[in-house]
Amino acid sequence: MRRASARLRWGVGLLLCAAALGLGTAVWRQDWRLAGAAVDDAAAVRAPEPPGAAPLVTAAAGDAPAVAVAAASTAAPGTDAAAVMARIPPEGLEVCGFGRLTVGLLQSWLADMVGARAWMQAREAELERRVNAGLAQIAARLAAGGERQQVAARWLMGDAEGAAALAERSSDAMVYQMALKACGPAARASAPSCARLSVQRWAALDPSDARPWLGLLAQAHARGDRAAVDAALAEAAARPHLSRGGNLLEAQVAPLADLVTDTADRVNGLLKVIGMDSAVWEVGYLALSRACSGDELQRPQRRQHCRAVASQVLAAASDLLEASLAQTLAERAGVPPAQQAYDAATLKAAQSALQDRAFGDIGLDCASMTRISNVSVQRAAQGELAMALALLPAASASRPGAAAAP
Repeated sequence: MRRASARLRWGVGLLLCAAALGLGTAVWRQDWRLAGAAVDDAAAVRAPEPPGAAPLVTAAAGDAPAVAVAAASTAAPGTDAAAVMARIPPEGLEVCGFGRLTVGLLQSWLADMVGARAWMQAREAELERRVNAGLAQIAARLAAGGERQQVAARWLMGDAEGAAALAERSSDAMVYQMALKACGPAARASAPSCARLSVQRWAALDPSDARPWLGLLAQAHARGDRAAVDAALAEAAARPHLSRGGNLLEAQVAPLADLVTDTADRVNGLLKVIGMDSAVWEVGYLALSRACSGDELQRPQRRQHCRAVASQVLAAASDLLEASLAQTLAERAGVPPAQQAYDAATLKAAQSALQDRAFGDIGLDCASMTRISNVSVQRAAQGELAMALALLPAASASRPGAAAAP
């Protein structure tokens, strides 16, 4: 019953927050689900998301009357909204940034959808205004910093053209990588500087980094160019370093989150940043998975390169999803268990531990939101994988005889 109650609280409250921010994906790690759907062998990977987050994927911004329906969707099939509403505590729900939602208020939404929509739209506009003001405050601080902070500021404010223009003049590979993320597929048509950025230039800025070569692998795979795929795999396998691939914007923003003093504004701002980070996923992993599967793995040279890249990515991963996909690929390519930095059981346990740490037995009050904020700050500082592994007993954090954890 305790778990069901938690699911109900998240189903109501997070839909409120997500609708207000206009998030079209689950607020914490929707990229896990995207990857799980796209990579066959990642089907066993489950997103470490809050209970009740599923309705956020399809809920449209402004669809406030669906709150009760979303709550009902967290219950067993056949349970109507009224029955679910009856399970709400008599004192109602305290939602940070929205105040107390009484049973009477939620019931009134069911009876008056038009009024509920108007209530929500007014609060959406106010919350969005406050969140954007807080993010602008953080962006101003970032803009006064170095190149990485400056490009993050422009990314945060949706200025893809400005981010790309900075990257064009920079010799910092991470600045360039962040600008490529900020541009994304949609911005390239409207931002001339975005169109001039290239993965080839990113690779040239840091010859030791394998990550740009995963991007070039994806391009070669999309063209159906087998020789170029082999070449990109060989180049990636030869690189001694793998840069951080995910949560790049969060890593710059989260350390400055305390500039926003209001708890609800701070947490909702971080959730928006996480959504921005997750909007452009590392497509190189999809291409890598496909290049290292089926008949392609029967070719000795391809198998050798796939083993090398899988081992390298697994040892250097900073992200749980990245490590899980690399470990699956390592097993498929025949990397000996002793040469794998982490095994599947360890990564699964780490994922579960992080989910419990971030969302286990958590409410929607401001104290709980502060907890989410702290998790985001810690993840930005340590990296998601290191943070999750630190929650495990020391004996289970790595395999005996395996490569050292990054």
